[in-house]
Amino acid sequence: MLSLIVAAVTGVVLAFAGGAARTASAPDRYTAASGGGFDGEIVQEEGAAPRTAEVASLPGAASVDALTFVFGALTTPEGEPVDAVIFAGSYRSLGLRMLGGREPDPGVVGEIVITRALADAHGADLGDRFSLVTLTQEQADSVGFQAFEQGPGGPTIDAVIVGIVDGVAILNDPDFSAIAVVQPTLLDDPVIGISNTVMSVRLRPATDLADFRSQLDTLPDGETLRLEPAELISAEVRRAVEGQARGLWVLTAVVALAAIVVLGQLITREIRVAGDEGSPLRALGYGKGQLLVERLARAAVPVGVGTVLGAGLAVGLSGLFPNGFVRRIEPYPGIRVDAAVLGLGMAALALALLAWVFTVLLLARSAAQGERPSALVESVASRFPSAALATGFRFAFTRGRRDRGSVLGSVAGMVATAALLVGAVVFGSSLSRLIDDGSRYGNTFDLTYGSGGDVVPDEVRASLEADDDVEGLILYAAGSGRVGAVTLGLAAMVPVKGDLGPRLHAGRLPNADDEIALGRLVAHTLGAKVGGVVTVEGESGAQSYRVTGLAVVPGIEGMPGVGQDSVVTMAGLGRLEPEAQPSFAAITLRPGADPARFAELGLGGNNSAPTSIVNLARLRSVPFVLAWILALLAVLTTVHVMVTSVRNRRRDVAVLRSLGADGRWLTKAVHWQATAFSLLPLTLGVPLGISLGRLVFEPFAEHVGVVPDASFPFALLAAVTVGVVALANAAATVPARRARRLAPAPLLAAE
Repeated sequence: MLSLIVAAVTGVVLAFAGGAARTASAPDRYTAASGGGFDGEIVQEEGAAPRTAEVASLPGAASVDALTFVFGALTTPEGEPVDAVIFAGSYRSLGLRMLGGREPDPGVVGEIVITRALADAHGADLGDRFSLVTLTQEQADSVGFQAFEQGPGGPTIDAVIVGIVDGVAILNDPDFSAIAVVQPTLLDDPVIGISNTVMSVRLRPATDLADFRSQLDTLPDGETLRLEPAELISAEVRRAVEGQARGLWVLTAVVALAAIVVLGQLITREIRVAGDEGSPLRALGYGKGQLLVERLARAAVPVGVGTVLGAGLAVGLSGLFPNGFVRRIEPYPGIRVDAAVLGLGMAALALALLAWVFTVLLLARSAAQGERPSALVESVASRFPSAALATGFRFAFTRGRRDRGSVLGSVAGMVATAALLVGAVVFGSSLSRLIDDGSRYGNTFDLTYGSGGDVVPDEVRASLEADDDVEGLILYAAGSGRVGAVTLGLAAMVPVKGDLGPRLHAGRLPNADDEIALGRLVAHTLGAKVGGVVTVEGESGAQSYRVTGLAVVPGIEGMPGVGQDSVVTMAGLGRLEPEAQPSFAAITLRPGADPARFAELGLGGNNSAPTSIVNLARLRSVPFVLAWILALLAVLTTVHVMVTSVRNRRRDVAVLRSLGADGRWLTKAVHWQATAFSLLPLTLGVPLGISLGRLVFEPFAEHVGVVPDASFPFALLAAVTVGVVALANAAATVPARRARRLAPAPLLAAE
């Protein structure tokens, strides 16, 4: 049974370790499975025929995969429109991979591949047919997609699904979640309206982007082709993957630490020689060293068998990883055997467990028969009004003569597990509040107006300012400048109504044209502090600004905000960009106001979150998974203590039965033992865990650049405490039944 317990716990630890390693390596393995990624990306902006063949003929081009945007739409056989973006070319240029079906026949225009998201949204499958309706180039150039309302003038093509694809492109840009890719032979018809063409290029070994740029310039109008470094997996997605991998590694480390503490206690309690067994063994000639080696050898059996079985369990669980959004970029989903992680993990866990057992055995002294009870425990127990409660308390915190474990070690292990459990709950609750409360990352408003650079109309501003339901109104203009090699976004604020300025970490907001408030992260990058001076270069040259504060900058007009960018006054932005005008409005409403009635003014909900917060949202479940595992380990410790305690205290139970204790009284005593053993460590561990959760979360939040205050979920912590105590009492049911069934006469006669 002990080997199976070791297998279950170590299997979970090894599974998380393998999952963390698999998650961290997913981007590189996906890139390798896709052919090594692309070196450059060429954008052909005009709607002319793609110049793919010309680019592919250049000496530095090893391969070119292109996609061209098509002014077309899919409809079902019943004529219902399908929400999809249409491209012609190679789906591989987006880093997509085939999930099911086959490659389209290049000679058949109507064979298409679609993304899994599009297939799921419309219940489509291989072999299903659609109609591809297209616009003419003239319609596309004049009115764009509005021409569908007038009647498309391009050809209609019968399209059949032959393949379903998926991949990282959907993570890089959500607009690519529902796309259909038609064969490039569609573009042979010059009537069909097209727009930009994106060519993903792999370069030959001796060619770099600078050389290839020179080769592009030799083509007719080659200077119109924009060349940029290609990212098969964007930097933002890689950061999100790294964040999830780090979260899993932290989860692995904490669970491994708790597992070593819990399993070490369990193993030590089983293999350690009790006080009344040591003397006979020594009388038979056992020396101290021989006793130590014999106990270690016994410990090595469940440790060795358990870790081997745990490795097998971890392999079986490997198909669960990577999870979440990272699963989309796992090139080979399913079972995976990572020999390095499994081997090193098994060795590390086995050595750690044996080191724990060795240390405990080396430091512990065998207790003499009839070990004296603790004076503190006796002092506390004697004050309880119930004899059953006092007996349960003594059983929980005193060591019987047959007990092999250390009471202090068990309690210390439970306190550590409880502290880690509470710390995980505090961290997870704080992270969830951060993600759900936009004011903590700069979104201090209810509605927004504008996006794209157009000036906020005077009539919209006047209408909002006069509306009694509008509690706060602030306008922003977006600009940018450079501080050395750092590009700095500038959010110029124009307060109109109420107090709606960005939240601050330190200092104050700027109120003069030579003042600036920086995001915490960019301030750290620049080495700037409150009261210091930064020089920003812009359209009008270099201007100096005094840093008045560190702010949580709102994300406006494409600025990342949060810990990046900066806040200035409108006059302050005018020093760098004299033509800048407010193009974004942020509004808060009074309680009870109806946001829907502002739709006619063009106001929308504030539902967007910066990329850094979206990445954090992908990790919000990790702390709670950790909390569940730690809770299970705490219950496992309690179960083992209860089972072994009743087994080793058979004589005490028999004496109590002889003195008149009936089955109901013994049941109460055992349940009071379970309550005391679980509640006291929680009482000590909760304040430690709250401090631990806060100490970990606040630096974490400061690293992101958000408001760093941690939450204290007292209701949730109370529920955790009650839950652990309830589970401990549930675990005490079987030992209590055994205590009731003990026959005192034969047992006392044997004693």
